[in-house]
Amino acid sequence: MNYSIVIPTFNNAKQLEALVLSLEDSMNGFSFELIIVDDGCSDSTWEVLMELKKRFNFLKIIRLAKNFGQHAATICGFSHAKGDFVITMDDDFEVQSKEIHTLILAQANSKALLTYGVFKSHENWQVALLKAMYRGISKLNGKHKGKGSSFRLIDGNLVRKMVSQQHNFAFVDELLLWYTDSVSFAPVLYSGKSTTKSRYKLPVLVKTTLRLMLFASDLPLKFVSFLGLSLSTINFLYACFILYKRIVHKIEVEGYTSLILSILFSSGVLIFSLGILAQYLRQMLLKMNQKPLYYESEVVC
Repeated sequence: MNYSIVIPTFNNAKQLEALVLSLEDSMNGFSFELIIVDDGCSDSTWEVLMELKKRFNFLKIIRLAKNFGQHAATICGFSHAKGDFVITMDDDFEVQSKEIHTLILAQANSKALLTYGVFKSHENWQVALLKAMYRGISKLNGKHKGKGSSFRLIDGNLVRKMVSQQHNFAFVDELLLWYTDSVSFAPVLYSGKSTTKSRYKLPVLVKTTLRLMLFASDLPLKFVSFLGLSLSTINFLYACFILYKRIVHKIEVEGYTSLILSILFSSGVLIFSLGILAQYLRQMLLKMNQKPLYYESEVVC
């Protein structure tokens, strides 16, 4: 099996047949499998997938017990992928399936373990703002972070390694970049339209962005550590200055020097201790990934 194509879908039953036919045409001549994950759909998605399964031998379908989210559904699809390479894409035709050839060619040239198809989509200002916030924060954690898209080609061994280690945080791009810096980018054509409206409401986007900032990155903990060390250093220097004033310039207020020194010393120790605790929390955060991401209620392969 050369390629496994993983597509999470949510309440998009009307477009599934066209999607499968498009991929069949685009992958003509390749050995491939198509894995579509029903992410807790409430429409007729599963019934449509069952009918498509009867017609297409390359199709695998998985039904999740409830809606776990796009990234969790994608990781679920990864667990069933057998290909040398795994391709992910959305179900909305924002990028046409023929652009898979662009990814394949780009990976053949770069030999990268992870190849992103990049394009500029048209989003409302709320989504664009939250994505910009995430990408800005991500750049501080690594040169490749925040640049990707859901249109990816990934080395199959990398995918299976990621799946073998259970994580409770579901964000595919962050998890992949935990394992590799071998990343390339390929410009792909944006279709100019999407067959579905955005399924991410503003509160969900805000929650996801905050989770990415706090749980997919140790940047806040590094900031606390840096802040604690900086403030404790400033407190120490200011304490030396007060002591100098007391000895040289003879501060006359009784008890002023000892009071200031005790306050600065104790607050400096507390702040520095918080910085140390932040580093311990960082290590705990990296080892805390035990919560299941999804539960499969039905699998038809």
